[in-house]
Amino acid sequence: MDKKLTAMISSTARDLPVHRKEVMDACLQRGILPVMMEHLPASDEDAIEASLHMVDECNIYIGIYAWRYGYRPAGHDTSITEMEYNRAVERNIPRLIFLMHEDHPIKAADVEKGPGAEKLEAFKQRVGAERVANFFRSAEDLRAQVVNSLANLVQSENLDTKTQQQALAGY
Repeated sequence: MDKKLTAMISSTARDLPVHRKEVMDACLQRGILPVMMEHLPASDEDAIEASLHMVDECNIYIGIYAWRYGYRPAGHDTSITEMEYNRAVERNIPRLIFLMHEDHPIKAADVEKGPGAEKLEAFKQRVGAERVANFFRSAEDLRAQVVNSLANLVQSENLDTKTQQQALAGY
């Protein structure tokens, strides 16, 4: 039985829908099944449970971080996006991190202020210290970086030969 590679695409959704689509397309181009919150059916599961379950089901975590910290459920001080990253750390799965470059054009509404901005900065510093991150200047630039990073990851991981060939060929 072939091992199918899956990737959790994690980011804030409100400000990055175009970027998320580009990353989804990059995964598909590499033969990797993208797993995203927007593809889930309606269910009785809470958002934290659903998000962490998606991370648990994936082989790869792709984090895309811009200028919003993200939704913090009632009673929690951590955003769901950071919770997803923490679960990927706990599972010790490959984590590919992409940070929005300061030259990337954005709308003022896409920049979080106040305590969320402080939490985001601390999170991005932590993630940047733990992994080599790429900086993207556009959604298209992000897609190219994800395609390249996934190809490099597949080549470097100990995957069976057939799965590796399929992922490299984009099947």
